[in-house]
Amino acid sequence: MAQIKLNKTELKNQKNLLDQLTKYLPTLQLKKQQLQAEVETSRAQIQRAEEDLATRRSALAKWSTLFSQRLTVDMFDYLEIESVTRDKENIAGIDVPVFTGISFRTRPYSFFVMPVWLDRALKELRQLIALREKIKVMREKQALLAEELRQTNIKVNLFEKRMIPDCRENIRRIKIFLGDQEIAAICNAKIAKDKLKRKDSSERREEVAAA
Repeated sequence: MAQIKLNKTELKNQKNLLDQLTKYLPTLQLKKQQLQAEVETSRAQIQRAEEDLATRRSALAKWSTLFSQRLTVDMFDYLEIESVTRDKENIAGIDVPVFTGISFRTRPYSFFVMPVWLDRALKELRQLIALREKIKVMREKQALLAEELRQTNIKVNLFEKRMIPDCRENIRRIKIFLGDQEIAAICNAKIAKDKLKRKDSSERREEVAAA
């Protein structure tokens, strides 16, 4: 425990600090609860998205024989990502990313040269890629929320288990010390008063004897 000054000024400082800590702690606890709920929600959303991704990948298995056909162009050239757009959302005081969309590079091709199934296949594959990129952003969001929850939990534990108890103990120590000082001062004053009385009595007896 840090060394503190045992005086009235320090007592006032410790009381003010305790007041600030106890007022701020509920805000931290509320933030912790909110973050816990958001992390759980985010985890569930990612799980559903990953299940959807797995389902889509399984559905694409029926295209496997078609994908193996020799084409005049590389089909995957039409799946090149141009940009992934995202927005920001503020949750419990921190900014987290939100997936808003994806765009692919436009590459023209002739409908007369390409097979009829290509359009649908590209659409399915693009949806799959979009979902994959969305999951990446969702995981980034969850990681930020989880880290903020970890930091907030550290602060809550620090307040509850160290700072507030230390502050209360400091106040108790200072009060005991000041109380002992007050009792000592009263005792000293009483002793001094008794000494003065005895001195006065002795002086009066001397005066009587001298008379």
